[in-house]
Amino acid sequence: MAIPYKTKQPVYLRDPSGRLGNSMGIGSGDGFGLGAGTTKPIINFPFTPTISVINSANYSSYDLTHTNYQQRAFDSSTNVELNITAPMIVRNAEEAEYVYHAAMFMRAAMKMSFGQDDIPGMPPPVLRLYAHGIYKNLPVQIRDFTWNLDSDIDYVETWIKSGQMLTDGTPEEIKIRVPVTNMFVFSLQSTYSPKSVRENFGVQDYLDGKIRNQGYV
Repeated sequence: MAIPYKTKQPVYLRDPSGRLGNSMGIGSGDGFGLGAGTTKPIINFPFTPTISVINSANYSSYDLTHTNYQQRAFDSSTNVELNITAPMIVRNAEEAEYVYHAAMFMRAAMKMSFGQDDIPGMPPPVLRLYAHGIYKNLPVQIRDFTWNLDSDIDYVETWIKSGQMLTDGTPEEIKIRVPVTNMFVFSLQSTYSPKSVRENFGVQDYLDGKIRNQGYV
């Protein structure tokens, strides 16, 4: 029986660019499990996370002399921000490996291509968030990520490939320990290209739900 991290969940993050797939070994765009060399990695959150959604608008103030009240002029609406706290439960070595790779995925998603990468200087990929059917294909960037390794709980040991080769040509493996209960705490910010907003967004279509699948929230 597949672990919950490898089955489709109501909340997950997806990398449509595939840039993090080969290195992280997380998920695939067609299935929902771990798999080396997959092209569209997915991070599943099977234990329902807490999601706080922040919408705001900016208004300028007309500060006139000798007035008791000021008038406000609309300036702009800001992109939605999401603060997420996701429990990550580990009950065996397979789940420990998944959570470790998921943490690596989250950190890698905040780094640009550099040095020996194929296209140095490319910014981090834009991910897609799916949550409870409310948020579909929401384009997001990870702003921060916290993962605590607490001292007062048990740990599960597992072996992972180190990325190095032994003298006999076999992949080197190293032992790691992952806490049985831990939290992924991270912030997301939505992002849209000017072309997409210009060609797709309209308030009436937004209210009618016609552009929900395009990630407008």
